[in-house]
Amino acid sequence: MAKHNRETKGLTHPNRGSAYVHQETYDDSLLPEAIELEKLKKIDPNIVEWIKERTAKEQDARIDFNHRKMGLIEKGSSRGFLIDLYAITCAFIVIMGGMAFSYFLINNNQTAVGTVFAGGTLVLAANAFLNFRKKLTEAEKK
Repeated sequence: MAKHNRETKGLTHPNRGSAYVHQETYDDSLLPEAIELEKLKKIDPNIVEWIKERTAKEQDARIDFNHRKMGLIEKGSSRGFLIDLYAITCAFIVIMGGMAFSYFLINNNQTAVGTVFAGGTLVLAANAFLNFRKKLTEAEKK
């Protein structure tokens, strides 16, 4: 944990003449600097111990927060996996149903309708699985 500098520069527009610069420095250290601690100790001799206790509590709170955040991410990932598995299972059942219906149509001397239905089922299934993979790769990029 240390000091961080952040700088933002704006753009200059020739017709409008606007520009800006934003600079900030922040310290995410839990303890004040040694010089500041000495000054505080002159005011109250017990302040250093109090600051140490507060720092330990703050660090524990950060660790707890990160642990809970990771738990939420893991739950979200496992739920996403279960939903994807359910969707693939349902798609498989629909495809098999479509193919069975196509087989039924072909056996009842409706060869053209059964063939078109089977072809449409296969095309839609392939498209659904390809789009599923496409959505997964787009989600991974984010």
